[in-house]
Amino acid sequence: MPRFTIVLIHYQAASKHTELWRAANSIYAQTNQDFELLAYHNGPLLDTSQPFPIALKCSETFSDNAADNRNRGLREATGDYIIFMNSDNILYPNALEEISKAIDRPPRLFSEGKVLDKNDIVVYAIIARGIQRFGDSLVRCLNNPEYYLILTGNPPRVLYVDGMQLVMRRELWLAEGGWYDNSSAGDGVMYQRFAAKYGYRPMEMILGEHF
Repeated sequence: MPRFTIVLIHYQAASKHTELWRAANSIYAQTNQDFELLAYHNGPLLDTSQPFPIALKCSETFSDNAADNRNRGLREATGDYIIFMNSDNILYPNALEEISKAIDRPPRLFSEGKVLDKNDIVVYAIIARGIQRFGDSLVRCLNNPEYYLILTGNPPRVLYVDGMQLVMRRELWLAEGGWYDNSSAGDGVMYQRFAAKYGYRPMEMILGEHF
């Protein structure tokens, strides 16, 4: 059983194959290799004219319902912790190593004898490229990667956390019924609920990027 299962989703209508290669290469470059990678491609079309670095498990229909493939990943995963990524995400080479250290360290936060930072959930920070916060919304500036936000995910709530940032035990995902909110803000909605229910262990270290 690996410590981590990384479920990597590629939606062909929204991202290029080169982005998927970039994401996969960032995973294979990890200094901690205690993981399995499950990659799922939304849609029947796939450019096979060039050698591909990973074996893709393709969905049967062309769909933008990424939740279906995330839940498929949960069912097929063997890792203890789940990390969800999209093809426009990357992990820095030391990401899994640092997350693993955070999981293994003793808890530090207590309230009335209760552990607040249990290691069932770990949240790390990322750089979100091409995004600016404007009032109570996020504005995408995809052609301007020099615009960016640092999302600490602490607290993990809507508009302040990205889908790739929360690392949670697979058994808890299954207990919650898997990825059940496929709205644009679904990750923040679910993550906020999970953090309130189970507690979480925050990391202020930037370990990846969202493009």
